[in-house]
Amino acid sequence: MTVKRYFAPFALLALFSLGVPAFAATDTSVTLDRPGVGSHEIKEGDKAPDEYKRKELALGDWKKRHLAAPGENEQWVEIKDKYVLVNIPNGTIKQMIDKSAVHK
Repeated sequence: MTVKRYFAPFALLALFSLGVPAFAATDTSVTLDRPGVGSHEIKEGDKAPDEYKRKELALGDWKKRHLAAPGENEQWVEIKDKYVLVNIPNGTIKQMIDKSAVHK
């Protein structure tokens, strides 16, 4: 009976302790060094620099890189070690994925 009493709290503790390090290891931000501006960190929800809204920088092979299809008025771009999904009209970063996390 005492085993049943302590099993659920122990199981929850074990579950949360495994999940915290995995969550902490995911960094969904990029630090850009901009001439004349200095270092600037961008993350999901922020505005991407204007050049990343240009069609020339869009990843045309997003499917080969195992990325989800971009929605209407969205495009995948590469910024340093991340794949970044950018909303073109307003420049908002919708998603950031580490390149190392995507199967090649």
